[in-house]
Amino acid sequence: MSTNLSNYDIYVYKGNSFILDFKYTDKLNRGIDLSNYEANLHIRRSAYTNKLVAQLNENYPTGCFGGGLTGDFYAGEGFTGYTGGLILNYDGITGNIRIHLDSETCFSIPVGKHFYDLELVDSLSGIQRTILRGNINLLPSTINVERSSPQFIGEPGLTGETGWVRHMLEI
Repeated sequence: MSTNLSNYDIYVYKGNSFILDFKYTDKLNRGIDLSNYEANLHIRRSAYTNKLVAQLNENYPTGCFGGGLTGDFYAGEGFTGYTGGLILNYDGITGNIRIHLDSETCFSIPVGKHFYDLELVDSLSGIQRTILRGNINLLPSTINVERSSPQFIGEPGLTGETGWVRHMLEI
């Protein structure tokens, strides 16, 4: 059964990793080849601001950006160094998309209701399409987790996860 994900709300505990897998299909339920697409997912405190609290792109595993403990940032100005981002045609399957928000970036997002959208851009035609949007609700953890400012020692993308959520849905 297909599920319409064009408006999909996400709930995640602060400091946890979040993974969402879904399939982007056409009207005949065939996976759409995403090999010529670029992708961006923006998370904002308000739908009406240019500042972000997180950004993901298809440069996995370093495609997950946050403002760290300093707060909001503009697109292209966040930092990465952890494992996350977007994977198009995930696992070699046409139309599969993986969204991976790593635990460190998730920890830097304030608790509360935020807004996100996932946009695909066809690199051949330049056509932009928002395929997924909704609220991302950061819930407080009942476990008191203290963290210091992010440090970039060694290779990026080697930070472990504190937990993760996986969904397999089709649109």
